Amino acid sequence: MSTTPPPINRHWVLEQIGDDEDLLREIAAVFMLDSPDLRQRLADCLSSGDAAALHATAHCAKSAVGNFGSPLAVAAAVALEEAAQTGDTAALPALTTQLCSALLSVEEALQREVLNS
Repeated sequence: MSTTPPPINRHWVLEQIGDDEDLLREIAAVFMLDSPDLRQRLADCLSSGDAAALHATAHCAKSAVGNFGSPLAVAAAVALEEAAQTGDTAALPALTTQLCSALLSVEEALQREVLNS
């Protein structure tokens, strides 16, 4: 029986940043400010059919969620990057939705586990 990994890996992040809780709160706050814009850019790129911009935005999302040890969000970003790069237009709507949902999950986890602690 497999379990779904959590949206963020607080222990891993803290290990990466020298157990600096203040820094964790700072990078979480920056992500919380940037994530809604990132999700909007993904939706706009999808709507306009701009695969190159969708690829670039998915790459930005991958970098952003990678800071939080977010395997599902990173995997969603990689899948969208690859589909946009290879021109798999049929897959782009579902993959964009998947990535936006993963970004929201990271936001919610950060709000719950970092910013409210």
